[in-house]
Amino acid sequence: MKKATTTISALAISLAAALPALAGGSAKGGDFIVPPVAAPCSDHAIQPLFSRYAQTANSLTVRAGYRSFKDVELQEIDELDGTSYDLEVLIPFNDRLQFRIYYPMHVEGDARDIATGLDVELEGDSGLLDFPSLTLEYQYQKADAPGDYNLAFYFGVGYVQDYVYSETVSGGKVFGADRINHRGAAALFGIKADKQLNNCWTFVGNLGGRYYWDSDDIHPNSDSDRFFLLDASAAFIYAPSDAWVFPAVEFVYQGDLSDYNSLQVVPQVIVPIGSHVDLNAGVSVGVLDDGPSTEARLQLNVRF
Repeated sequence: MKKATTTISALAISLAAALPALAGGSAKGGDFIVPPVAAPCSDHAIQPLFSRYAQTANSLTVRAGYRSFKDVELQEIDELDGTSYDLEVLIPFNDRLQFRIYYPMHVEGDARDIATGLDVELEGDSGLLDFPSLTLEYQYQKADAPGDYNLAFYFGVGYVQDYVYSETVSGGKVFGADRINHRGAAALFGIKADKQLNNCWTFVGNLGGRYYWDSDDIHPNSDSDRFFLLDASAAFIYAPSDAWVFPAVEFVYQGDLSDYNSLQVVPQVIVPIGSHVDLNAGVSVGVLDDGPSTEARLQLNVRF
């Protein structure tokens, strides 16, 4: 027992002597200093599903997205389960200025009519809360050293270009038809930030809003065609250099801080395919009563 106690004491003394060296301090008993070993991090341009970087893109970038959602509520329908496709193009003009073009390609799904309780089928080459839009983004602060923030602001406008056709169905028979989102205009504005954190983690955050000064049947919790929604998101991405897949998690809020509040937690993986392409996949889970209860997303990013 005495020998075991002596051995444990020797190990404890050795560990205590080694801890300063692991932390970057000097290991006393010799004339050397052991520097902290920094993990090599990837320099791949990693794009999460929702949040957008403040740093200006280095090249033309195209993003194509697919989503499958459940339990979405709009002005006249709820329990909407469906799918949608969209396309986004990012065009940098210099190292601080870029334009973002967004276009919802298609949406379809099944829902319930709030007034009658009947089934509703909808489909159209448009979006729901997201309009075709053109956004100007300007990076006003650059990260000059590790730990600094990139900061940018954005402003854009969106207009409805097409509509979503809906049919009220009961027993296989169509009892009525309507056009959802056949008109609308919105202003988009906000700020963006990103920062390299320790141990190969990256933070990307967006805070902004959208004001609909005209809309049709899309307000998620009111009869008004004019309304404001706050958009906020934060992404944390882990990207060591030798990984073939990068894990990430996002927190996404949309609402008016009053009657409508949607908060999604979005774990995801980002798979780089060469140096110019990556594929993102994630599933969001709604933690509040509003917004989709679940949503699966797939996103393809191509940099030219």
